[in-house]
Amino acid sequence: MSVPRRKTGKQEPIPKKKCQGECKKERAYSFFFKVDSPMFPDGMINICRDCVIIEVDKNDIEQVISFLRQIDKPFMQNYWDEALKSNRHPLGEYIRKVNSLSQMKGKNFDNSDGINGVGKIDLSSTKLPEQLENVKGEIIVYSDNLVSKWGVGYKKIEYLKMEKFYQDMRLTHEIHTPVHVNKLMELAYLTIELERLRQERDIPNYTKLAKTIDDMEKSAGFRPVDRKGIDDATGIRSFAQIWEEVEKKGFRKPPKLDFDEDIVDAMIVSLGNYYHRLVGKQILSEIPDDIREELDSFYEDDLTPVDINDEEYENLDFSIGDEDGDSDE
Repeated sequence: MSVPRRKTGKQEPIPKKKCQGECKKERAYSFFFKVDSPMFPDGMINICRDCVIIEVDKNDIEQVISFLRQIDKPFMQNYWDEALKSNRHPLGEYIRKVNSLSQMKGKNFDNSDGINGVGKIDLSSTKLPEQLENVKGEIIVYSDNLVSKWGVGYKKIEYLKMEKFYQDMRLTHEIHTPVHVNKLMELAYLTIELERLRQERDIPNYTKLAKTIDDMEKSAGFRPVDRKGIDDATGIRSFAQIWEEVEKKGFRKPPKLDFDEDIVDAMIVSLGNYYHRLVGKQILSEIPDDIREELDSFYEDDLTPVDINDEEYENLDFSIGDEDGDSDE
């Protein structure tokens, strides 16, 4: 009697994707709800089911409908009522049922029942925020000033989103000239148009406009890599950019740090003692005063950089003179 051999080859790694929700974890595909919307090319939403369960209140029907709209799944009142009676989490159960039923194949949010089974869902009935926060936590509220700034013809939430985009970019990028301000406002308008195309599921035009926005951000220096700060999201900028700023604004001295002696200080003492033992000098117990004074004097010189404009920068002379003081005659 022959016994089938067991496979000894290495197992293929389980495919994973990063959750864009609160947890930010790399999770197996089975942790993500399946959808057939072109907005999600890999066939799964970009937030894991655990984060969805936390972020979407199953007892708030408006939150549920808003979530289904984002993933382009229809809301069917009878299926939702059945999901509420199940022993599983109703949102996960509802999506499982909608994905499995043949009569729901090809249906999207536009095919939704109305709340309580009457007509189509009135999207204006879903709650929208009355205010937004910029990256500094400052509150942005709807006002006549926003309408005057951005023009008529937009919804309240669109005014808030454009202003948030505008303020966030001004806070995180070097934007000073009128040209850059105008470019920024153009981008703010286009982000709203992009959102409208997404809601209309106009994928060809959505893709074209997204490419246009990306090109505009690149040419204007508005990409994440161009941000004026250095943080975990952007990483350090190119050395060429840093060198250009040093040339324009001068050396920026780091702030003086006050801290207890550490291993580096101990190493300085150890190296000093090695020399002292060779020449018969007294053994050190701490950093020598002359070395400490030299380090402290670094912070006493006023090396505060002075900003110069582009014209002054162009006129700077970076040539290196003759060290011997001789000149060609």
